[in-house]
Amino acid sequence: MTDPAMTNTDRPDTDRPVDDPYSRVSYRRLIRWERRIAREAPFLREVLAAAPDRSVVDLGCGTGEHVAFFAQDGARAVGLDRSEDMIEAARDHERVGHGCFVLGEARDAASLLRDEAPFGLAICLGNMLPHLCEDADLAAFLTAAHDVLAPGGRLLVQLLNYEKLLATGASHLPMNVRPGDDGHEIVFIRLVRGTPGGRVLFFPATLDLDPDSDEPLTVSTTRRVELRAWTRTELSPALEEAGFDARVHGDVHGGAFVADTSPDLVVVATRRA
Repeated sequence: MTDPAMTNTDRPDTDRPVDDPYSRVSYRRLIRWERRIAREAPFLREVLAAAPDRSVVDLGCGTGEHVAFFAQDGARAVGLDRSEDMIEAARDHERVGHGCFVLGEARDAASLLRDEAPFGLAICLGNMLPHLCEDADLAAFLTAAHDVLAPGGRLLVQLLNYEKLLATGASHLPMNVRPGDDGHEIVFIRLVRGTPGGRVLFFPATLDLDPDSDEPLTVSTTRRVELRAWTRTELSPALEEAGFDARVHGDVHGGAFVADTSPDLVVVATRRA
Protein backbone atom coordinates (compact mmCIF):
# COMPACT_ATOMS: atom_id res chain seq x y z
CA MET A 1 0.00 0.00 0.00
CA THR A 2 1.24 3.39 -0.71
CA ASP A 3 1.74 5.66 2.23
CA PRO A 4 -1.70 5.70 3.91
CA ALA A 5 -3.88 8.17 5.82
CA MET A 6 -5.14 9.68 9.01
CA THR A 7 -7.04 7.56 11.51
CA ASN A 8 -10.74 7.75 10.77
CA THR A 9 -12.75 8.74 13.85
CA ASP A 10 -16.19 8.68 12.27
CA ARG A 11 -16.97 5.20 13.56
CA PRO A 12 -15.68 3.05 16.43
CA ASP A 13 -12.76 0.66 15.95
CA THR A 14 -15.07 -2.31 16.47
CA ASP A 15 -16.79 -1.51 13.16
CA ARG A 16 -13.58 -1.80 11.15
CA PRO A 17 -12.44 -5.01 9.46
CA VAL A 18 -10.39 -7.01 11.95
CA ASP A 19 -7.79 -7.81 9.27
CA ASP A 20 -7.18 -4.16 8.35
CA PRO A 21 -3.73 -3.37 9.76
CA TYR A 22 -4.03 0.26 8.67
CA SER A 23 -7.14 1.18 10.62
CA ARG A 24 -5.09 3.06 13.23
CA VAL A 25 -2.22 4.30 11.05
CA SER A 26 -1.88 7.96 10.10
CA TYR A 27 0.48 8.42 7.17
CA ARG A 28 -1.01 11.15 4.99
CA ARG A 29 0.23 13.85 7.33
CA LEU A 30 3.57 12.11 7.79
CA ILE A 31 4.66 12.16 4.15
CA ARG A 32 5.64 15.35 2.38
CA TRP A 33 3.44 14.44 -0.54
CA GLU A 34 3.96 17.64 -2.49
CA ARG A 35 7.73 17.12 -2.44
CA ARG A 36 7.48 13.41 -3.13
CA ILE A 37 5.17 13.82 -6.13
CA ALA A 38 7.29 16.66 -7.50
CA ARG A 39 10.38 14.46 -7.20
CA GLU A 40 8.75 11.46 -8.88
CA ALA A 41 6.65 13.29 -11.50
CA PRO A 42 9.17 13.40 -14.39
CA PHE A 43 9.78 9.64 -14.22
CA LEU A 44 6.08 8.84 -13.75
CA ARG A 45 5.22 10.91 -16.81
CA GLU A 46 7.99 9.27 -18.81
CA VAL A 47 6.73 5.77 -18.02
CA LEU A 48 3.13 6.69 -18.81
CA ALA A 49 4.17 8.33 -22.10
CA ALA A 50 5.60 4.99 -23.23
CA ALA A 51 2.38 3.11 -22.39
CA PRO A 52 -0.16 2.22 -25.08
CA ASP A 53 -2.95 4.18 -23.39
CA ARG A 54 -3.09 7.19 -21.08
CA SER A 55 -4.76 5.33 -18.22
CA VAL A 56 -3.42 4.21 -14.85
CA VAL A 57 -4.42 1.74 -12.16
CA ASP A 58 -2.71 1.90 -8.77
CA LEU A 59 -2.63 -1.57 -7.20
CA GLY A 60 -2.33 -0.82 -3.50
CA CYS A 61 -3.21 2.86 -3.77
CA GLY A 62 -3.33 3.74 -0.07
CA THR A 63 -4.88 7.18 0.29
CA GLY A 64 -4.67 7.81 -3.43
CA GLU A 65 -2.08 10.56 -3.83
CA HIS A 66 -0.55 8.98 -6.93
CA VAL A 67 -3.97 8.39 -8.46
CA ALA A 68 -4.85 12.04 -7.84
CA PHE A 69 -1.57 13.13 -9.45
CA PHE A 70 -2.23 11.17 -12.63
CA ALA A 71 -5.87 12.31 -12.76
CA GLN A 72 -4.88 15.95 -12.41
CA ASP A 73 -2.30 15.33 -15.14
CA GLY A 74 -5.09 14.34 -17.52
CA ALA A 75 -4.97 10.54 -17.30
CA ARG A 76 -7.85 8.22 -16.50
CA ALA A 77 -6.82 6.98 -13.05
CA VAL A 78 -8.24 4.29 -10.74
CA GLY A 79 -6.99 3.13 -7.33
CA LEU A 80 -7.51 -0.26 -5.69
CA ASP A 81 -6.71 -1.07 -2.07
CA ARG A 82 -7.74 -3.75 0.45
CA SER A 83 -7.89 -1.32 3.38
CA GLU A 84 -11.30 0.21 4.01
CA ASP A 85 -9.72 3.09 5.90
CA MET A 86 -7.35 3.87 3.04
CA ILE A 87 -10.15 3.86 0.49
CA GLU A 88 -12.29 6.08 2.71
CA ALA A 89 -9.46 8.61 2.84
CA ALA A 90 -8.79 8.27 -0.90
CA ARG A 91 -12.38 9.22 -1.66
CA ASP A 92 -11.45 12.76 -0.63
CA HIS A 93 -9.74 12.89 -4.05
CA GLU A 94 -12.65 11.19 -5.79
CA ARG A 95 -15.12 13.74 -4.47
CA VAL A 96 -13.22 16.54 -6.24
CA GLY A 97 -12.88 14.57 -9.47
CA HIS A 98 -9.30 13.36 -9.04
CA GLY A 99 -9.63 9.67 -9.89
CA CYS A 100 -11.88 6.93 -8.58
CA PHE A 101 -11.27 4.21 -6.00
CA VAL A 102 -12.29 0.60 -5.44
CA LEU A 103 -12.05 -1.51 -2.30
CA GLY A 104 -10.54 -4.95 -2.79
CA GLU A 105 -7.52 -7.21 -3.07
CA ALA A 106 -4.98 -6.57 -5.82
CA ARG A 107 -5.10 -10.24 -6.79
CA ASP A 108 -8.80 -9.75 -7.66
CA ALA A 109 -8.13 -6.70 -9.86
CA ALA A 110 -9.20 -8.38 -13.09
CA SER A 111 -12.71 -9.06 -11.79
CA LEU A 112 -13.07 -5.93 -9.66
CA LEU A 113 -11.95 -3.63 -12.49
CA ARG A 114 -13.34 -5.43 -15.51
CA ASP A 115 -15.45 -2.38 -16.45
CA GLU A 116 -12.41 -0.07 -16.29
CA ALA A 117 -9.71 -2.32 -17.80
CA PRO A 118 -7.57 -2.49 -19.81
CA PHE A 119 -5.11 0.14 -18.62
CA GLY A 120 -1.95 1.46 -20.17
CA LEU A 121 -0.04 1.58 -16.88
CA ALA A 122 -0.29 -0.28 -13.57
CA ILE A 123 1.69 1.03 -10.60
CA CYS A 124 2.65 -0.49 -7.26
CA LEU A 125 4.61 2.09 -5.29
CA GLY A 126 5.62 2.88 -1.72
CA ASN A 127 6.98 -0.55 -0.72
CA MET A 128 3.57 -2.20 -1.09
CA LEU A 129 4.86 -5.35 -2.82
CA PRO A 130 6.73 -6.70 0.26
CA HIS A 131 3.36 -7.11 1.99
CA LEU A 132 2.97 -10.11 -0.33
CA CYS A 133 5.07 -12.58 1.62
CA GLU A 134 4.68 -15.83 -0.30
CA ASP A 135 5.75 -16.82 -3.81
CA ALA A 136 2.14 -17.68 -4.64
CA ASP A 137 1.00 -14.21 -3.51
CA LEU A 138 3.53 -12.54 -5.80
CA ALA A 139 2.52 -14.76 -8.72
CA ALA A 140 -1.16 -13.94 -8.18
CA PHE A 141 -0.41 -10.21 -8.03
CA LEU A 142 1.63 -10.27 -11.24
CA THR A 143 -1.05 -12.29 -13.02
CA ALA A 144 -3.66 -9.73 -11.97
CA ALA A 145 -1.46 -6.86 -13.15
CA HIS A 146 -0.94 -8.63 -16.48
CA ASP A 147 -4.67 -9.18 -16.90
CA VAL A 148 -5.69 -5.56 -16.32
CA LEU A 149 -3.08 -4.17 -18.73
CA ALA A 150 -3.41 -3.74 -22.45
CA PRO A 151 -0.82 -5.54 -24.61
CA GLY A 152 2.34 -3.47 -24.37
CA GLY A 153 1.14 -1.95 -21.10
CA ARG A 154 3.63 -1.02 -18.41
CA LEU A 155 3.89 -2.19 -14.81
CA LEU A 156 5.85 0.12 -12.52
CA VAL A 157 6.94 -1.31 -9.15
CA GLN A 158 8.94 0.53 -6.49
CA LEU A 159 10.18 -0.96 -3.25
CA LEU A 160 13.16 -0.61 -0.95
CA ASN A 161 16.47 -2.07 -2.12
CA TYR A 162 16.52 -4.93 0.36
CA GLU A 163 19.87 -6.20 -0.91
CA LYS A 164 21.47 -3.04 0.47
CA LEU A 165 19.30 -2.84 3.58
CA LEU A 166 20.04 -6.40 4.71
CA ALA A 167 23.72 -6.36 3.69
CA THR A 168 24.39 -3.25 5.76
CA GLY A 169 22.38 -4.47 8.74
CA ALA A 170 20.40 -1.23 8.81
CA SER A 171 18.34 -0.92 11.99
CA HIS A 172 16.07 1.94 10.93
CA LEU A 173 14.87 4.05 8.02
CA PRO A 174 15.08 7.86 8.03
CA MET A 175 12.91 9.56 10.64
CA ASN A 176 10.14 11.90 9.55
CA VAL A 177 8.84 14.86 11.58
CA ARG A 178 5.69 16.67 10.52
CA PRO A 179 3.46 19.39 12.01
CA GLY A 180 0.68 18.14 14.25
CA ASP A 181 -2.18 19.89 16.01
CA ASP A 182 -2.05 22.56 18.73
CA GLY A 183 1.65 23.18 18.31
CA HIS A 184 2.55 19.49 18.58
CA GLU A 185 4.66 17.56 16.09
CA ILE A 186 4.23 14.03 14.73
CA VAL A 187 7.38 11.89 14.72
CA PHE A 188 7.38 8.86 12.42
CA ILE A 189 10.01 6.18 12.96
CA ARG A 190 10.54 2.79 11.31
CA LEU A 191 12.81 0.26 12.98
CA VAL A 192 13.99 -2.71 10.90
CA ARG A 193 15.17 -6.21 11.75
CA GLY A 194 16.26 -8.78 9.18
CA THR A 195 15.12 -12.37 9.77
CA PRO A 196 15.91 -15.70 8.09
CA GLY A 197 14.02 -16.85 5.02
CA GLY A 198 13.98 -13.59 3.10
CA ARG A 199 11.76 -11.83 5.63
CA VAL A 200 12.20 -8.50 7.36
CA LEU A 201 10.41 -7.13 10.40
CA PHE A 202 9.32 -3.49 10.41
CA PHE A 203 8.27 -1.68 13.57
CA PRO A 204 6.63 1.56 12.43
CA ALA A 205 5.60 3.95 15.18
CA THR A 206 4.20 7.46 15.43
CA LEU A 207 5.05 9.61 18.42
CA ASP A 208 3.37 12.80 19.56
CA LEU A 209 5.89 15.51 20.46
CA ASP A 210 4.74 18.30 22.78
CA PRO A 211 7.77 20.61 23.11
CA ASP A 212 6.26 22.37 26.14
CA SER A 213 5.61 19.26 28.20
CA ASP A 214 7.91 17.85 30.87
CA GLU A 215 7.26 14.46 29.26
CA PRO A 216 7.29 15.58 25.63
CA LEU A 217 7.01 12.25 23.76
CA THR A 218 4.11 9.81 23.83
CA VAL A 219 3.50 6.83 21.56
CA SER A 220 0.43 7.29 19.36
CA THR A 221 0.62 4.12 17.25
CA THR A 222 3.01 1.23 16.95
CA ARG A 223 2.87 -2.04 15.02
CA ARG A 224 4.90 -5.11 14.10
CA VAL A 225 4.83 -5.93 10.39
CA GLU A 226 6.48 -8.89 8.70
CA LEU A 227 7.40 -8.24 5.07
CA ARG A 228 9.08 -10.19 2.28
CA ALA A 229 12.41 -8.69 1.29
CA TRP A 230 11.93 -9.17 -2.45
CA THR A 231 15.11 -8.71 -4.45
CA ARG A 232 15.90 -8.28 -8.13
CA THR A 233 16.94 -11.92 -8.48
CA GLU A 234 13.56 -13.06 -7.13
CA LEU A 235 11.40 -10.60 -9.04
CA SER A 236 12.99 -11.04 -12.46
CA PRO A 237 11.97 -14.70 -13.04
CA ALA A 238 8.52 -14.11 -11.54
CA LEU A 239 7.93 -11.24 -13.98
CA GLU A 240 9.16 -13.37 -16.87
CA GLU A 241 6.81 -16.18 -15.88
CA ALA A 242 3.87 -13.75 -15.67
CA GLY A 243 4.43 -12.50 -19.21
CA PHE A 244 6.52 -9.36 -18.68
CA ASP A 245 9.81 -8.08 -20.03
CA ALA A 246 11.45 -6.01 -17.30
CA ARG A 247 14.22 -3.51 -16.73
CA VAL A 248 15.36 -2.28 -13.34
CA HIS A 249 16.39 1.10 -11.93
CA GLY A 250 17.79 2.20 -8.62
CA ASP A 251 15.55 5.19 -7.94
CA VAL A 252 12.45 7.03 -9.14
CA HIS A 253 14.55 9.13 -11.50
CA GLY A 254 15.43 6.22 -13.76
CA GLY A 255 18.97 5.86 -12.42
CA ALA A 256 20.95 2.65 -12.77
CA PHE A 257 20.43 -0.05 -10.16
CA VAL A 258 23.50 -0.73 -8.03
CA ALA A 259 22.85 -3.39 -5.41
CA ASP A 260 25.24 -1.92 -2.83
CA THR A 261 24.14 1.72 -3.03
CA SER A 262 20.74 2.24 -4.69
CA PRO A 263 18.03 3.31 -2.23
CA ASP A 264 15.24 1.59 -4.14
CA LEU A 265 14.54 -1.22 -6.52
CA VAL A 266 12.35 0.19 -9.29
CA VAL A 267 11.05 -2.15 -12.00
CA VAL A 268 9.48 -1.07 -15.28
CA ALA A 269 7.96 -4.16 -16.91
CA THR A 270 6.20 -4.37 -20.26
CA ARG A 271 3.36 -6.82 -20.83
CA ARG A 272 4.08 -9.00 -23.81
CA ALA A 273 1.32 -9.16 -26.42
